[in-house]
Amino acid sequence: MKLTSMMAAFALATSAGLASAQELILVAVNEGVTYQEGGPASERYKPLIQMLSKELKQNVKLQAVDKYATLEKGLAEGKYDLAFIHPAHIGLHAVKKDGYEGLVTAKGYTDYRARVMVPQNSPLKSMQDLRGKKIGVPSVESITTVMFTADMRSMNIPQPEKSFTPTRYQDAVPFMIDNGFVDAGVTGSAAVAQAWTAKGGRILGETKPVAIKQFIASKKMSEADREKIKKLLLELPDSEAGKAALQKIGMTGFLPWNDAVMKEATARLGL
Repeated sequence: MKLTSMMAAFALATSAGLASAQELILVAVNEGVTYQEGGPASERYKPLIQMLSKELKQNVKLQAVDKYATLEKGLAEGKYDLAFIHPAHIGLHAVKKDGYEGLVTAKGYTDYRARVMVPQNSPLKSMQDLRGKKIGVPSVESITTVMFTADMRSMNIPQPEKSFTPTRYQDAVPFMIDNGFVDAGVTGSAAVAQAWTAKGGRILGETKPVAIKQFIASKKMSEADREKIKKLLLELPDSEAGKAALQKIGMTGFLPWNDAVMKEATARLGL
């Protein structure tokens, strides 16, 4: 081979190697619509993004996606390589229909339930009694409301959404009950539910649990890279750097994706 040809081939190979090394991994993060998180995601997730970049030997970029419609569209189009999603219904839908694989779910969030709050003197005695009643709910697109709606439909209550009065944040729901705007209110927050019962209110019932806060990865990524990400996330509590990264995002660790449990939740939510 002539020298010039060898040099050209070397340059081409080097260029390809650099392109591969600089390939961008886009991580979408959505932390829900009915909770107020502290500080910008770009700062809170920075240590974890740095760890992912080091592990994958590629540039990793974080993109906070607040609007559910934008997140759903991006997932449907395969725009994100990796996503950390609070609203389980969006993550489960992406795994079922959009070419994503479930990797892990957050510890402490596998038993997320929607709870129905009523005043102590409410005549309502069971979830069935909610038929035709005014119900305060978080944002209609929140996982809390999606779970509650699915349960209402399982009780053969048609178009339950017509009785909903939505509010932006979960901690505003008790105010709606206290002031007689609604007959009952729904929350997914254990703290809100505990505060409600502490002041004398009742929990009428609750939905079956769903695991929220999920990491999912596009199957366009190599299986090897998906496994590297899963291993890194599961082993975060095992190192000081990992613990620090978890603390920044308010997590204690992650659990392996339970396919059977997630498929049951997918079917139950009607996804």
